[in-house]
Amino acid sequence: MNNLNPIAIVTGASTGIGEQISIKLSKKNFHIVLISRSKERLEKVKDKIELFGGQCQIIVADLSKSDITSYIKKQIKTPDNIEILVNNAGIGFFDKLEDISIDDWNQQINTNLRGSFLMTQFVSPFMIKNKTGKILFVNSVAGLSPYPFASAYVASKYALRGFASSLREEFREHNIKVISVHPGAVDTPLWDKSKADFLREEMLSSEDVSDMITKAIMAPNNIVCEEIILRRTAGDF
Repeated sequence: MNNLNPIAIVTGASTGIGEQISIKLSKKNFHIVLISRSKERLEKVKDKIELFGGQCQIIVADLSKSDITSYIKKQIKTPDNIEILVNNAGIGFFDKLEDISIDDWNQQINTNLRGSFLMTQFVSPFMIKNKTGKILFVNSVAGLSPYPFASAYVASKYALRGFASSLREEFREHNIKVISVHPGAVDTPLWDKSKADFLREEMLSSEDVSDMITKAIMAPNNIVCEEIILRRTAGDF
């Protein structure tokens, strides 16, 4: 990759909120690094971005793996240009505690929490050096209030909020903005295998949520929206 545009990294970029944020940021002259596990889906997002004349690169990676950032580092040739990190990759399994396997628990903690830690640890030295940067965490209302049948998911999201809050204090002196967004239920593939009986058509749309997120990312000068809660007007389900 040889580009002079500022870089925005988006994890979980192949569908839903991540896809929409990637497209919107590409229209603001960012070179988008699309990260997800599905090469096929990433290629489709890449095609959409290039259709509008945007620049992007795909990296196929599973952020639940502890050594994955060493691979990602090798793919990004101009890391000094990194200005934005959107930690969006996340998964959720919803079941009774007694029915949650240790693999289900680990996968949610590793993807939702450890993946964000690893990516943030990777980009932060470049942002600190440049005295500027924006790190955004796509959290959930489940990171603010507990929900039944979602103990691992809720645990990961509560921890993610704490992680982001601590980073915000640590990075203030470096002019790095840390933003946490807590959407209610969004109509994304997260629900495809869920047994929940929520009406998909009544959920928030990825398009609307990504609009709000992009506006927060692009807030000018020394303004930062530190925590944002996005719900349906009718409230949570």
